[in-house]
Amino acid sequence: MRRLFYFRLALSNVRRSKITYLPYLVATAVMSGVFLLIAGLLFSKGMTNTPNGGTAQALFAFGLVVFALFTVLFMLYINNFLIKRRKKEFGLYGILGLDKRHVGRVLVWENLFVIGGGVVCGIVIALVFGRLLFLLLMKLIHVVPGSSFVISFNAYALMLGLFLLVFLITTISNVIRVHTANPIALLSSEKRGEKDKKALVPLAVLGALLLGGAYYYAWTTEIPGIALGIFFPLAIVVILATFLLFLCGSIVVLKLLRMKKSLYYQPDHFVTISGMFHRMRQNARGLATICILSTMLVVTVSGTLSLYLGREEMTRGMYPFDAQVYVPESATEQQIINYDAVLNRLAAQNNVTLRADRSKLITKLPEGEEFRRNNFVWDESVFVDVPTLIFYDGSFRFDVSGTEEDCLVFIQAIRDHYSESFSETPNLIASDIFTTRVQGYGFYGGLLFLGAFFAVLFLAVAVLILYFKQVTEGYEDKERFNILQQVGMDDEQVKRTINSQVLWVFFLPLAATALHMLFASKIIAQMLRSFMLYDWGLVSLCIGGTLLAFTLLYFGIYRTTARTYYRIVRR
Repeated sequence: MRRLFYFRLALSNVRRSKITYLPYLVATAVMSGVFLLIAGLLFSKGMTNTPNGGTAQALFAFGLVVFALFTVLFMLYINNFLIKRRKKEFGLYGILGLDKRHVGRVLVWENLFVIGGGVVCGIVIALVFGRLLFLLLMKLIHVVPGSSFVISFNAYALMLGLFLLVFLITTISNVIRVHTANPIALLSSEKRGEKDKKALVPLAVLGALLLGGAYYYAWTTEIPGIALGIFFPLAIVVILATFLLFLCGSIVVLKLLRMKKSLYYQPDHFVTISGMFHRMRQNARGLATICILSTMLVVTVSGTLSLYLGREEMTRGMYPFDAQVYVPESATEQQIINYDAVLNRLAAQNNVTLRADRSKLITKLPEGEEFRRNNFVWDESVFVDVPTLIFYDGSFRFDVSGTEEDCLVFIQAIRDHYSESFSETPNLIASDIFTTRVQGYGFYGGLLFLGAFFAVLFLAVAVLILYFKQVTEGYEDKERFNILQQVGMDDEQVKRTINSQVLWVFFLPLAATALHMLFASKIIAQMLRSFMLYDWGLVSLCIGGTLLAFTLLYFGIYRTTARTYYRIVRR
């Protein structure tokens, strides 16, 4: 009977706090559903049986590990945020005589309801959208699926194991918090904001210097290899600088505004700036987290989209000629000439045409700088005169005209014909753009798909943090704005003040994200040059388009949040 009491109390708490628990449940459903979809694609037989599926599956295996790590960290962060907002409720339980271990049991049931319900909804999401996403992936990697998409038992086991771990970690954390807290302190915890840091100005200056230095190196680095090597260290510096500027720099700016008497002592500015002090002291860490998540989302989507859309340019950069067929070192000049005849005969048998253009041996970079491939001057003396193709430095180089299927069959025919001559190294018979292009479909398509999954994760967590902050602040500010009305502010002034504060708080992370991406665009473009993607216009378009789409989505969330916040305050 006592167990049923805790069960019913927990169920009642979840129902009564739908405005808090429903978004948490939805976010859990999204994370578990996306994780199950990635795991389902990883273990899908439909992927295993496709020529490009192996590359995509290798990407999904790596992405699954990273996704699991992010999921655990974000779920723990969100859970800690929610528990912090419920400290007053836990304190009240203690004052009413409910033992801490009893409160802990209630929390266990509540956590089970929310995470369990979210996982069930996530399974439904994966089952509903799994087939559609599988077909979309097959299209991205240029393969027509020969079998239906079925989520395997291994995928279910991985997802359930991950969220069981999340449940255990969050539950243990919640119980420890309740058992180590003082009920009287819990009752007044919501009234206390975070204190200013002791070294507020030095930390703000340090954050500005770190961010300025990171921006400088990101914008001035011109060598692709160096850009690739310093990107992640610079990202860590930007994350640290962002937290310092939100935590300390925002308070310093507000204090400077308060020192300007002509600005501060105006009714609207006075209330707005005073309110912003409270908001930034309480929410700076969360706002910095939203900014970092938003930046990660834009970088991930724009980077993977650039690679996918520029895959042909990158592939062509590696293969100035469509194919390169190698000849054994012991081959005589007559045997080389015979190779030329055999290659043309195999081409005719497989409905393709061969052609050779010696001018392709010299390539021009996008900047107009002329260089000779492999960084050496082509020695005319080592060319062998053959009837139709180009033979240089131990290999034939030529282009192939025909359908992609016929070209692939032609290359395989070459390998089959000369397999005996290369019995020890059969993989060195030929290298060609067609095989690499097919492999690229699996790599870049899988990478884009994985980037989209991570974007959903980052977006879900960012929206959830922002939503909880606005809802909980709405309840906290209700009493504060009632006082403002009692001292003479009308409804219109209250609404204008609310909109001003919510606007500043809501769009500060977005503005910081746009600034981060402005300076990151240069180093991202340089990094992609390491993959032989030289199209600066394409990269800029992908970054700008992704940022614009995210801004529109962000604005829609703002409109919803502002209405919810105002309804709570005016209730």
